[in-house]
Amino acid sequence: MTTPPCRFMDQYPEEGRDPVDVGRYTSNEYFDKERESVFRRKWLNVGNILEAPKPGDYFVADIEILNASLLIIHGKDGVYRAFHNMCSHRGAPVAWEKKGSCKGYLACRFHGWVYDTTGKLVQISDAANFPNVNAEENGLTAVHCDVWENFIFVNMASEPEETLAQFLAPVSDEISRFDFSGFTPAFSYRIEENVNWKTLQEAQLEGWHLPFLHEKTLARAVKLEGNQYRHAGIELHGLHGVLGSPPPDSFVPPPVAELASRFGTGTVQAFGAKLENKGEGYRFRGSFDFWHIFPNFFVGLLNGLYFTFNIWPVAADRSVWEIKGYYPPVNNAGELFALEYSKVGLRDPMMEDCYTHELISANLKSGAKKHIHFQDEEILARHLGNGVDLCVRGLA
Repeated sequence: MTTPPCRFMDQYPEEGRDPVDVGRYTSNEYFDKERESVFRRKWLNVGNILEAPKPGDYFVADIEILNASLLIIHGKDGVYRAFHNMCSHRGAPVAWEKKGSCKGYLACRFHGWVYDTTGKLVQISDAANFPNVNAEENGLTAVHCDVWENFIFVNMASEPEETLAQFLAPVSDEISRFDFSGFTPAFSYRIEENVNWKTLQEAQLEGWHLPFLHEKTLARAVKLEGNQYRHAGIELHGLHGVLGSPPPDSFVPPPVAELASRFGTGTVQAFGAKLENKGEGYRFRGSFDFWHIFPNFFVGLLNGLYFTFNIWPVAADRSVWEIKGYYPPVNNAGELFALEYSKVGLRDPMMEDCYTHELISANLKSGAKKHIHFQDEEILARHLGNGVDLCVRGLA
C-alpha cells in the first residue's frame, strides 16, 4: 500500500510517525528524569523586562519543579540579574512580595541583613555577634541570567552547556524581526491544572482542534469553507518550532468584536487576515504565528500585539499555565474597551482548553490505552515529546 504524502512528516522524517507511549505522560520516574535532564539544564524564560523596567525594580519567579524561588532584579547599573530568593543568614526570603522596587538595597525582614542589587551582602545586623561570617562570601546565591529581546532567561545548571544566544540561535534571528517596542503589560492569567505539562503544551502546539473544541469562540477566525483545517505553515528549528494559523476564507467578526476593533487592538480581529512582509520586518507565516521555545515558553505574534505562555511542570499530573498579554498603551476609554474585549476573547477558549486538558490527563492515567497518536498537522506536538526524550537520553 502506498503511503499518502504528508507535507510535514515528509519534510521532517526524523520526527517519526509511530504511536507515542502514554508512559511519557504518567510515569513519575520519567518526570524525575525530565526535571534533571531538561529543566535543570536548559535556558528557561522567567519573565519580561517590562516587569522590572527601572533600575531597582524586581520580581520573584518560582520554579516549583526545581524547588527554587528566584529574585530577578534590575540592577542600579542597568544589568538584570537572578538570585535564589534566600537570605544567607537562615534562609528566609529576601523579597517577600512578588514584585516591587528598591532604592538600591533589599533587607531581609527576618533579621535585617541587607543586600545591594548586585547580590552583595552590605550589612550584617549585630555584626559583632557573627565573628566567623565573612560578608564577601555570603552574598545572594547567583543564578545564570541573560536577556534576549524583552525576555529574561535563567539557567539553573552550575555551568550552562551553551550560552543563551547559542540556545536560541535557531529562532532568534526570525523572531527578532518582530518589533517588541512600544508595548506594555496588559493582562495576565495563572491557571493551576491537573495535567502533565506536555499534554498541556501539545494542545497549544496544533491548531487542528480549533474548529472542533473552539467552535463557538476562535473557530470563526480560522473558518475554511468546506475544507479541513490546515496550518499555513509549520517549521522545526532545532528543539524549537513555529506554527502559523491560516487566515480564514472570509472573516466577519461578531458585532461586539467589530465595535471593539474600531477603537483599538484586539485578539479576535488580529486572527482575521495575514499581514504581508514589509521590507526587513517580521514575516508572518499565517494570520497569527505561535513560536515554541523549548522546553516551556511560547511567544504568540499577532497584528499589533503579542502574548506569551509559560507552562511549568509541578508533578507528573500537575502544571501551572501562565498567560501574559502585551498591547499598546491605553490612552482612552475606547481603547480600554477594545483591550478588555480582547482579554475576554483570549480567556474563553483557554477555559475550554483547560477543561479538556484535565479530562485527557485523567483518561491517560487509567491505563486503558498504552499509546496515543499524532497526525501530520500535529507534528510540532510530536516534536516537543521527541525533544524531551532526546534530553532524557542525553542526546540533546
